[in-house]
Amino acid sequence: MTHLAAQMLADPFAPIEIATMTAAPCQPVLVVVSDSPETSSVLDNLCDFLGVGIELLSTDMDIVPFLTRHRPMALVAELDGAGQDGCHIMMQVADYDPALPLLMLTGDEPGMAGAVDAIEELWHLSAVRQFRHLPAIGDLVEFLFEAGRRGNCIRMMPV
Repeated sequence: MTHLAAQMLADPFAPIEIATMTAAPCQPVLVVVSDSPETSSVLDNLCDFLGVGIELLSTDMDIVPFLTRHRPMALVAELDGAGQDGCHIMMQVADYDPALPLLMLTGDEPGMAGAVDAIEELWHLSAVRQFRHLPAIGDLVEFLFEAGRRGNCIRMMPV
């Protein structure tokens, strides 16, 4: 029996302790898997401005512990990083949460977009967006807004 239920049974007409009814707000976190200083800098500044937490990971790091520990609202990754390929990242995300919003940076090679589409379909990922390079700030804000709304952990509105 919860504390609130016990309180209601003891005296149904007593004032309810509001503190028992409010859950701690979730902290929105964006995980960025990139070795590009420019990508990391832009996303770090944007997240700081929006009040979104950010975890910057090198492409040679294992992302599973970060997904488990930080429970991010979204992930941004380069498809073809120096130490880890984005296809492997997408498969790890699919095992963790196939609905986790992903923004994949495919680069200039045309075949990379097709690889993202194929993995998205094969691994039943449902929230993948892809861009050749880091998109405009408006697109990034929209992506973060949708991810935060999905996770019910961000309170901002796109303009």
